[in-house]
Amino acid sequence: MSGPSFQEMVQRISEIQRPLPAGASLGIGLAALIAVAFPFTWLFVRYLDTMAHEGSHAVMQSAAGAKILGIWLFREDAGGLTAGWGGSGRGVLSAFIGYLGSSLFGLAAAKLISIGHSIVVLWLALALLVLLLAVVRNGFGIAAIAITGLVIYEIARHGSATQAIVAAYGIAWLLLFAGIRVVLEHWDGAGDARNLHDQTKIVPVTFARMWLVGAIFALLVGAKLMI
Repeated sequence: MSGPSFQEMVQRISEIQRPLPAGASLGIGLAALIAVAFPFTWLFVRYLDTMAHEGSHAVMQSAAGAKILGIWLFREDAGGLTAGWGGSGRGVLSAFIGYLGSSLFGLAAAKLISIGHSIVVLWLALALLVLLLAVVRNGFGIAAIAITGLVIYEIARHGSATQAIVAAYGIAWLLLFAGIRVVLEHWDGAGDARNLHDQTKIVPVTFARMWLVGAIFALLVGAKLMI
């Protein structure tokens, strides 16, 4: 099945898409909540959160002048690792940002949706996945990112405008809900919380509480933007 031409694709990206009705957005949000809450579907969704988590570490470390040596995504516990060298890439902010990664990316997607650029969400997500793929160093990580990117590409390239808009809402809601679940699951046992404790001597639960407040705030703002 051939997709739209390159010119048609660019035109679709540049067009303004009308936001979905509040009821439709809430329906997608409910489906995303179910996917995040139920153990079976969470087994798959959690890898999306890991990509956002490690991606945010990589962005912050790069901004601090570090060279990203590699990113690893692990199948067993859906954990990840970002290794950087040089600069101040392993500072407090770089360590702190990971558990807000999903929430921040979800909030950015919600903002784009609210101003009529739902389809841009898909292509931007695809571009970020390609950048992530370039620095992933293990086979499972490559496979997970490639599969996620392929699904998004198929919807963006071959799906209808309505399908692309629904997918953009789905991505935003999934990231916003996943951000909260991961913080609650890991809480003060999170590796980043322990690393921050080593750097600052602040008890890990303080960072867990800050992450939870940030994730809930992002969900509330994101929901308001999409409803």
